[in-house]
Formats: sequence, structure tokens, C-alpha cells
Amino acid sequence: VKNLLKTEGYNESIIPQLESYLLSQVGDSKDPTPYDFDANRTLVKLYQFFPSKSNSNCRIVAGLLAVVYGEISEFGAISCLIPENNKAEEPFPSLIRAVESRDACSFERFWSAFHSITSEDCSAIGELVKSDHAKTALRTSILKTISGTYKNISVKPVLAHLDLKTEAELKDFIKANASDIVENVNADSITFKDNEQNTKRDKVSQEGGIDYSMIRGLMASATVAASE
Repeated sequence: VKNLLKTEGYNESIIPQLESYLLSQVGDSKDPTPYDFDANRTLVKLYQFFPSKSNSNCRIVAGLLAVVYGEISEFGAISCLIPENNKAEEPFPSLIRAVESRDACSFERFWSAFHSITSEDCSAIGELVKSDHAKTALRTSILKTISGTYKNISVKPVLAHLDLKTEAELKDFIKANASDIVENVNADSITFKDNEQNTKRDKVSQEGGIDYSMIRGLMASATVAASE
């Protein structure tokens, strides 16, 4: 695929192959195809050039994959290539609500919007939303965002923001996926490992909710850096 992008990136004949490659990035197989922003963006761009070949479901999958696995700026890079009439049709509005909630650090609302994304016409969309692999990627990203602001935080709000129910689930998740982010979990609080952000801020211990303004500032900085 990488060779195709270099040599045939503007050729409509590669659209079917890129569509198959896009859909292979969905799901919970033991050896899933890694997320590929460049290939997915090329596909959506080719739809612009050759509208008769376009597939609205693949556009949604490309955007959804960017939200789940991509950098913060990558969904915008996909979305700007999608016609407004397609954005007005579900499930794209639900996807937009999820993105806006994530960017506002309203993580509980993010999960509510994310779980509502579905399509009767494309099984891959529902498969991705239900994918354990996708949920793990999202939870890891959210936890990393929170760790950029705090050294310590209560367990209860973190459970809600990761869409988990119990401390045991949280501990299992951290052990399997986030031991490089979290230093310790006990019945009351989480202690994050030192990182460049949480060691430079005056307020690094938080026992109640989450200071969203601080997190939004970090996310905004990450978006600017990614776009430069």
C-alpha cells in the first residue's frame, strides 16, 4: 500500500484496494492491520476527485478510525475532505458530538456519543465502536491526557471517564495497557508517573473531579504541535 501511495496516489484504480485496506483496520483480530492515516486520507481525497466512486460508509470509517487511533488533529484532516451533505447524515453527527465532547474533556459524554454511533448499512462501523481494541486505545489516550495534568487523582472520576465500572477493572486495564503511565492504584486514588507536563505544573494533586481547563490547554497545545 505504501508503494501505491507513492506511485499511484492520484489514480482512481487504487480505490478498491484502499477501501479493503481501510476495513482491515477495524476489528479485534489477534493481528489487526495497524491504523494508517496516510492511506485513509488518500482514499477520502480520491473520493473528492472521483465522486462517482465515493463510498459514504468508508468516509465514516476513516473518520472513526482517526478518532480512535489517530492524533488529535487527524480527525479534522479527514473531516475537511468530506462533503457537508454527508456530514449531515447519521452517524456522522454522532461522531461529531463524540469528538466535540472529547475535545472539551467531557469524557463521560464522549462515551455516550461514541456508543451511539451505528449504521444499518455498514457493519464495520458498529464493529469498530464495539471493538475491545478500539476501547483500549481510547481509554489509554484519555488516561494519558489526564496524567499530563495530575500526579494524583481520585479513582471514582477516572472510572467514569474511562467508561469502567469497578476498581478491579481499572487495575486490570492499567496492568495490561498503561503501566507506563500509572505508578500506583489504591482504593482511593491513582498516582501517575512523572512526565514532562505533570511535573511542571503547580497543581498536580487533585482529590475530586477533573480540572478540565487545564486538560483542554494541554490538548490544544498538542493539536497545534501536531499541525506544525
